Amino acid sequence: ATCMYQSVHSMMLQRRVIFVSICLFVVILRQPCCFALSSPTVTSATADAPRAKFLAWFDADRDRGNGRKLKLRHVVGVDPLPTNLGDGVATFGADGRVSGEKQQSQNAERLVRYAPLCFPHQLPTKNRAAKALKSGRLKLNNNIERVEGCRIVQKDDVLTLQTESATKLSDEDLEKRMNFVRHMLSSGLSVLYEDDHLAAVFKPAGVHTKKNTNFAYLSLEDSLPAILTPPSGDDASKEALPLPLAVHRLDVRVCGLVLVAKTRSALQNLGMQFEKRRVKKRYEAIVIGNPSEAVKLNDDIVLQEDGTLLVDSPIAMDGRGTLPARTTMSILESMPHTHWGTLSHLELRPETGRTHQLRLHTARIGAPMVGDDLYWDSGAKARTKMAADISETGDSCDLGIIKLLPPVRRGGGLYLQSRGATFQHPITGEIMDIEVPLIDRFGRLLQKARLALDYENN
Repeated sequence: ATCMYQSVHSMMLQRRVIFVSICLFVVILRQPCCFALSSPTVTSATADAPRAKFLAWFDADRDRGNGRKLKLRHVVGVDPLPTNLGDGVATFGADGRVSGEKQQSQNAERLVRYAPLCFPHQLPTKNRAAKALKSGRLKLNNNIERVEGCRIVQKDDVLTLQTESATKLSDEDLEKRMNFVRHMLSSGLSVLYEDDHLAAVFKPAGVHTKKNTNFAYLSLEDSLPAILTPPSGDDASKEALPLPLAVHRLDVRVCGLVLVAKTRSALQNLGMQFEKRRVKKRYEAIVIGNPSEAVKLNDDIVLQEDGTLLVDSPIAMDGRGTLPARTTMSILESMPHTHWGTLSHLELRPETGRTHQLRLHTARIGAPMVGDDLYWDSGAKARTKMAADISETGDSCDLGIIKLLPPVRRGGGLYLQSRGATFQHPITGEIMDIEVPLIDRFGRLLQKARLALDYENN
């Protein structure tokens, strides 16, 4: 019995030794894989460059000085609403209240609704305007006493905003910001052009453009000081903004070119160019279907003499009613696709700047963008309506633009990119034409479609 017990005990010990050895062996084998999948080694010089640039914006020796604040002023009904977030000067009726395009609801007259239109870079949301009122930074007619946000604005009212100074981050917050910057750089954040007054940068998809659009997340503007240099020229340094500001916005899911102002004069001038629609922006997208097939079936799209397509379809804007919206389309490539029926590569040139304009316009003609789960149903409804209209007339039609849409592709990103912009330099007057390369996943999707088509044809 004793011998048997020792034999069984010895076997159990051997099994445990074997099990532990196997576990250690697996851990050792996996260790190189973990290192192989990790990020490339970053040299100290590379890691310190964004930090040094970021800290330069908070240098006490800067001519502008970070502690110095700017006071912005807007006269209601007289001064234009800046950038493409507004459409000219607000008009007023005989009673002195906002009228016309700017008065689509009572909310449009209220101070907390009107202030973001006046100061879109500093107060991008109604909540930010309400907080500025509460803190005393936003004032109406220089009133010392607090004004309620529901106050109705009148013609000749004067809004003044004391901008926040650039506050130096603590060591802990600075390290968090640098981690975010490193993530942005690894995702494609880069400088395409820069001088003392402005810059053009590539914004990766997945982040907001404007600071504090969502308080839970950092934005493109939060990373700009780490990749841009403070103005150094005598004139530029006197007009330098506390921190660089994006002049316009891209949707969270959209990547591509963003123009950035570094001085007050550049911010004002570029804002005016956007307001007057002198900035010509170019986008590229991959959509389901061939938009040219919708010309005879959809009243929203027409074929122009130069061969381009024009989508003229108004868009409802929150608090501002329904506003005109126009987009010019050019078909760069169109090919059959096994899953989607037809895949088309488009160049899009918006003539107006409404929220989600390009995504809405492609969906309304039955050609939603690949990956656009928000407006996929709108595309399906447009196709159903065009098919029903054909059925009523008794005509036979085998166009792909009226066939049922397959399920939306999720997880692969939205196939829309800001490709370039043409504008006038705010200081020199030179015509600037800046373009960013098409991102890799566009090319990969198109190449797969071409290879599949060649395979089927052969």
